[in-house]
Amino acid sequence: MILAVVPAGIAVAAARSGRYGLAAGLVTGLAALAPGRLILDLQFLVNGSKTIRPELYLPDRLLDRSGVGIGFWLLIVGHLLTLAAGIVAARVVLERNEIAGGDDKRRWRLIIPLLAVVAAVGLLMTPVLSDDPFLLARSAFEGPGLALAGYLLLAGALPVAAVLGVFAGSDGVARGTLGGIVAAVLAVAVPTLVAGFAVPGLEVSTGAYLAVVPMVLVLVLTPLATPQQTQTERTDLAGEARVPGLTIWRALTGFLALLTGVAAAIGAYAPQLGNSTDSPARLQLLVAAILVVLPTPLLFSRRTAPIARGILAVLWAGVVLAGTAVLSTAITASEATGLGGLGGAISYHLGAGAVFTAIALGLAGLTGLAAVITGVVERDDTGTEGARSAALIPAGITAVLAIAAFGTPVFTAQDYAPPGLWSDFDTPSWGLLAALLVVLGTLGLSVRSRPGAAAAGLVGAALLLALRVAEIPLVSILFYAAKPGAGFWLGLAATASAVITAVIAAAGAKK
Repeated sequence: MILAVVPAGIAVAAARSGRYGLAAGLVTGLAALAPGRLILDLQFLVNGSKTIRPELYLPDRLLDRSGVGIGFWLLIVGHLLTLAAGIVAARVVLERNEIAGGDDKRRWRLIIPLLAVVAAVGLLMTPVLSDDPFLLARSAFEGPGLALAGYLLLAGALPVAAVLGVFAGSDGVARGTLGGIVAAVLAVAVPTLVAGFAVPGLEVSTGAYLAVVPMVLVLVLTPLATPQQTQTERTDLAGEARVPGLTIWRALTGFLALLTGVAAAIGAYAPQLGNSTDSPARLQLLVAAILVVLPTPLLFSRRTAPIARGILAVLWAGVVLAGTAVLSTAITASEATGLGGLGGAISYHLGAGAVFTAIALGLAGLTGLAAVITGVVERDDTGTEGARSAALIPAGITAVLAIAAFGTPVFTAQDYAPPGLWSDFDTPSWGLLAALLVVLGTLGLSVRSRPGAAAAGLVGAALLLALRVAEIPLVSILFYAAKPGAGFWLGLAATASAVITAVIAAAGAKK
């Protein structure tokens, strides 16, 4: 209760004293993580016996389900009110940032988003170690799907909110936003940390330390990392919109891409289960990791940065394409053995490969988001004037071929039903869908973008299509009597069409 009341009290006190930026930032930071906390707590309604929340629910007998009381509904109402308050506070945040200006050059501040990434990883790990047979200690990926969705939302929103807080123009908004996300994370992680020390049969886990310690460091660094503008500076800079520097956004995009590549590479080669089970798609995930990392050095050259950024805005989906295929090995095993069920002992434990693959999926999404934001900042810096790509017809042909390539199997094999978009929809199908939507979005934007930007995106689309075709040498070799399917030939045609479209766009850029 203290962890919930104290941030609310600070926000009220700040508003009453006229520090509206601090109050609005604090509420916005809390609201940014409220959706994840809301979904995480909904697990009590679905099946509280599968939760690992000893501060709220500590079973003392075997149950297959559990009921909820008035406290649960008050908890849900609290999350909903936090979301509503965050929507209102966001307007104040925008107003405060609009009257702030300048571009802070303290690059060391990027350590705060880095600490947020570490804390996000901690949230996904086992929150507490348990010798209690009625409280199974599991990571987010070993637990029920609803809790996993909540933890993933928390882990994904945390670094994004940290970046927005660090680069907020208003000192009050920056401090409030960072304080809000710290309060939200501590509200989730501190109770299990305390339970590990205080409850018999429980011990503190590494995940709890990784979630709490980085957030404490963020709280300590916040007064040093925020703009710290004087009242005179705020008045002089009134009316100027403040956008984080393009160099910082490029550096953040490259940093996230490197983290994605490292996590994906570990996920590819580490065992998916405790018995060293490997996934047939691990080589494809390794190639996807390499493709994401390769353009990152180009982000640090002013001349090549727009090209690398455009390619990364597409290639992140390659990690999702291959990662969902790799992760399906562990998910299929969990469904087959009844993970978390009460019919017998759990016969396996997820390996590091499954954990790091899931982390890579989240980091890939953040990489794509950072690349898109960087593109917006680039456009603001260079303006919107200029010719547009003339590759409308080739882009349309590529789009049709891409739909066919992702919708049909690349290879067929004896006693193997490949997951697809139209039939046998399974975990890898989500990767196929994500990759297809990214390719179609890139093709759609290419006809409205300037030739250089269009060509960079189309190169990324061609590489993503090539990664789909590469299932033949990378994946099918592990299947008996595998042979190319329709998706292989359609994928080759789509890749060639994407390359031709990119060449046409690049020719327009030279003109």
